Amino acid sequence: MWGGGRLAGSGGGAAVTVAFTNTRDCFLHLPRRLVAQLHLLQNQAIEVAWGHQPAFLSWVESRHFSDEGENVAEINRQVGQKLGLSNGEQVFLKPCPHVVSCQQVEVEPLSADDWEILELHAASLEQHLLDQIRIVFPKAVFPVWVDQQTYIFIQIVALTPGAAYGRLETDSRLLIQPKTRQARESTFSEAGKTPGQFHNYERDQKGLTKELQTKQPQSNTVGVAGSKERDSEERIDSSFLPSLWTVIGSIFSSGSEKKQDTSWGLTEINAFKNMQSTVVPLDNIFRVCKSQPPSICKASATSVFHKHHAIHVFPWDQEYFDLEPSFTVTYGKLEKLLSPKQQQSRTKQNVLPPEKEKQMSEPLDQKQVSPDHSHKAGKACVLKVVWNGLEELKNAIKYTKNLDTLHLGKVWIPDDLRKRLNIEMHAVVRITPVEITPKIPRSLKLQPTENLSKDVSEEDIKTVFYSWLQQSATATIPLIVSEEEYIKLEMKDGLKEFSLNIVHSWEKKKEKSIFLLSTNLLQKMTIQVLLDPMVKEENSEEIDFILPFLKLNCLGGVNSFGVSSMEHITHSLLGRPLSRQLVSLVAGLRNGALLLTGGKGSGKSTLAKAICKEAFDILDAHVEIIDCKALRGKRLENIQKTLAAAFSEALWRQPSVVLLDDLDLVIGRSALPEHEHSPEAVQSQRLAH
Repeated sequence: MWGGGRLAGSGGGAAVTVAFTNTRDCFLHLPRRLVAQLHLLQNQAIEVAWGHQPAFLSWVESRHFSDEGENVAEINRQVGQKLGLSNGEQVFLKPCPHVVSCQQVEVEPLSADDWEILELHAASLEQHLLDQIRIVFPKAVFPVWVDQQTYIFIQIVALTPGAAYGRLETDSRLLIQPKTRQARESTFSEAGKTPGQFHNYERDQKGLTKELQTKQPQSNTVGVAGSKERDSEERIDSSFLPSLWTVIGSIFSSGSEKKQDTSWGLTEINAFKNMQSTVVPLDNIFRVCKSQPPSICKASATSVFHKHHAIHVFPWDQEYFDLEPSFTVTYGKLEKLLSPKQQQSRTKQNVLPPEKEKQMSEPLDQKQVSPDHSHKAGKACVLKVVWNGLEELKNAIKYTKNLDTLHLGKVWIPDDLRKRLNIEMHAVVRITPVEITPKIPRSLKLQPTENLSKDVSEEDIKTVFYSWLQQSATATIPLIVSEEEYIKLEMKDGLKEFSLNIVHSWEKKKEKSIFLLSTNLLQKMTIQVLLDPMVKEENSEEIDFILPFLKLNCLGGVNSFGVSSMEHITHSLLGRPLSRQLVSLVAGLRNGALLLTGGKGSGKSTLAKAICKEAFDILDAHVEIIDCKALRGKRLENIQKTLAAAFSEALWRQPSVVLLDDLDLVIGRSALPEHEHSPEAVQSQRLAH
């Protein structure tokens, strides 16, 4: 046919080999080199030509291709087979210069089974269609996935405006022709047994009569994700629809009463399940850091929820994904893992007299031993997780599975949330999957934790709460809360903290549950507002390690020492992209320690502590301080135990800096020759080696 991998030259195309995959989309997956050769633009259509009628597809760049070798275009097996392609067949790709944006696309399910599945999953399809297909053309047959395992086939009937191919947009209208079974064409009385779900029924709760009036014309149209924001009158244009769509109205009318009871909350629960089906590196270990990732730095001022109630995960090499256009969001269970020092402290607390041991047995039973690294610090809580640099995190798992790495990446937790969960800075946490289905609450209670202005009424709080919920939850990302949450609402006099309690659930409570909230579900809930502030138990204990040291710029006469010392520490802790590339094999102590020497009172300790302060502030490093004065005169075993504990803690919270202050007091040279064989000198030599 064509020479393998030969560019078409003046034709602006390329010959490629088709490879079938199991990806759940209708895109061509192309290597980066081929994308550059064809000068492809985002959302540009590609003409695929071979012995049959040409096809038109959309494309995405695939990262796993090597930069060398034959040109390969990957495509889903079902898509390729419906187009008439074979695995390994050669085709010719040519970029299409102009693409028409579709105002309307008429489609038809291939079979009655496809139609019935489509009825049951229309809400999910509406939200995720553009993630699977963008370029369409008449007579094409495409698979569409309604969940992780199930897909249906739809055929493109016609495009408006008429064109050889077109692109689906967020405001494109999708008209679906029903494909009923022969036995059901004679009577519509049984159609109510399988009512369809082409739109969200929760949008209109003002009465069954009004609901039925809006359903008949609305049910003919499925707006592509994003079109929900348009005015409903723009979406409903019954004169615009052909007569063949009217059968759908009969189906919805006869089954609407049953649907009123069964579908409430189904859209949100399905959206939660779809969100949780996203492949993310859960059940991994992350280090709590203070540097903010792009997802929080770029968050809008109105995104109060993301800034106060979500955790943000990102890889170590933060510089490589600053331009990421969007962030994956899921829910996960967060649990703190105890460090070696905390484990030792917990063990000492557990060694109690019998009467105290009996009193504490119940809470201690809840702390089970983690299979991997350490004891869990307490019960896990369900939180929204924003994933930055998801591909880099997945690659980190792939390329470091044979290495002894502790943390997969970093996690940023808002300060108020972190302190409420009793998670200190530089702690280690595990994020695990949420394996339970959220329940729908019947009643909520809102109560401030601080005094409000006297002119604030219950209706004001309800209005602000409704606005907050609109910002915190969308159709594709519902809001999940526990039985008691602390939220921040924007009142007239600034952000105020409120306690949000689930009072009653529609289901009987058997175990600790999570609950689902949305503005649609709120219409059937009772909201109780208490204006008097609740008595909140404040935790006055400071959980973060504070370094009461001077910074380098506060010291005089040691600027050059401080700069050179920080350069060494920065490279040793891989604090720069170049360090990660060049010094990763000799990171940490393998790159050498830093020894500060000088006469007594020359400022060695002050300079060392200032360097530690800089490493803490700039490199987000954990600092362990060992006061060697306190070790003087102790037995060798006790000194070794103290040093081992400090280095174990530093390893757990790495990157870390360990400061051995007054080190010469435990491993210094003897002042006089006759003391070289004294017990202190022998002990110093053993410690030094």
